[in-house]
Amino acid sequence: MANTRYRIALVLAMLPSLCSAQVRFSSPSGSVGALPIPLTPFSSFTAPALSPLSLSVPALAPSLTPSFSPAVAAAVPVSLEQGRAFFDGAAAKADAPAPANPAVAPRGETVSLNGVVLPSRMFSDETRISAQLIRAIDAAQTSIDIAIHGLALREIGAALLRAKNRGVKVRIVMNQTHVFPEKPRETRTPEVQMLMDQGFELKMLRGGDMFGIMHNKLAIFDSQVLETGSFNWTHAADAWHWENAMFHAEQARIKAYQAYWDWMWSISSRIPKQAPPRPEPIPEGQPHPGLPPAPQDPARPVLFNGESFPAQAFSPFGVSAHLVRAIDASRASIDLANFSFTSEELRDALLRAKERGVKVRIVFDAQQYKYLSEMHWFADQGFDVLLSAGKSGEKGVMHNKFAVFDGAMAEAGSFNWTRNGEKNNYENAMFLDAPDDVAAFAAAFKRIRDQAWAPGPEDHAGPHAAPEDFNHGH
Repeated sequence: MANTRYRIALVLAMLPSLCSAQVRFSSPSGSVGALPIPLTPFSSFTAPALSPLSLSVPALAPSLTPSFSPAVAAAVPVSLEQGRAFFDGAAAKADAPAPANPAVAPRGETVSLNGVVLPSRMFSDETRISAQLIRAIDAAQTSIDIAIHGLALREIGAALLRAKNRGVKVRIVMNQTHVFPEKPRETRTPEVQMLMDQGFELKMLRGGDMFGIMHNKLAIFDSQVLETGSFNWTHAADAWHWENAMFHAEQARIKAYQAYWDWMWSISSRIPKQAPPRPEPIPEGQPHPGLPPAPQDPARPVLFNGESFPAQAFSPFGVSAHLVRAIDASRASIDLANFSFTSEELRDALLRAKERGVKVRIVFDAQQYKYLSEMHWFADQGFDVLLSAGKSGEKGVMHNKFAVFDGAMAEAGSFNWTRNGEKNNYENAMFLDAPDDVAAFAAAFKRIRDQAWAPGPEDHAGPHAAPEDFNHGH
């Protein structure tokens, strides 16, 4: 009965276009009559007192059904829930489900450095990345801060010398084993020797043990534009490898990378006249001595499936936990293009994703897959795994390290998904939610996957001795 009163009161309150209506009622004494109710706009309407009345319900007493015009009848809610929706001002139809991730503006196709237009993102099968780096170096006017694994590209060396000669302050942190090579028959490149001979501000940094490396590939130009990605400044990367690189102009991102670079510069060593002693290798499976944790950006501006992520993260000890959260938050798909993979925590997270129905697709580098049993494990567990060589299909490697989660967030940078990458190297990783960035990495994954092949017995050489051996140098 209370529901019926609610429905009829709602109708009376919502029909300002009618002059009057009659409601049949029965009084407490049992008499039946008609109550004329003038209807006015809702803002001035005062409902009559209903407490003495027992309003008739059509289903119980058809003869007492309120009589309304056809227009009024069409507007009458057919259920109490709909009536409440009208009364509360809600929409007549259900709200659309909230989007899983908030809308983010595109980042755009270009950034500008002192009037020089640079591409926001580059892939080595589409763009000669070194040519764009040279344009950025030539556009710099005051400073270039660089953290680079190695240098073996004559044109980039020449551009850096031009910058220094015109008064640009060029500072470089380089992986120690490219300043003092340690592999048999490996020598210092002419480009690194030039930096030393020409008096560049050059420091060296190595990882936590014999196999640890300073693996970043990044540069900050005039505190205005950042470049990073998988691209080593070498001829092989330029000519043969699958690679990516990005230019960014967001000041918050540049500030975070500058703080990381400043920290590396502060702990790096000046170049001595003679090679320092080589540390002893630590047997696989034993704890590494570890490195001080890298400084991290505390902001969490990237939102993905209810989780928040930093725009960038740095190692040692700063990347893997975010990647695990991204994997665990994924609902539909994960596309991973990774040069090297040995991390147990990331492996286990991907297995959890696969078991809950997430479509996980992986393209590994064929050379790394051949010797790393950790990578072969994915094929054994029934993952969708393909292999790739260099972009020509012959020379080179698939050197990318990126992932796309649910087609809504991407991660890219220097960070291989390895134990060393997290604990024993200096690395960076970006989390990207701009739709044009995500779409570009998704398209790059498709191009790599389209030319890749399913692994066979010939693609796996057996157990490896130490995964660090195969991560070293890339």
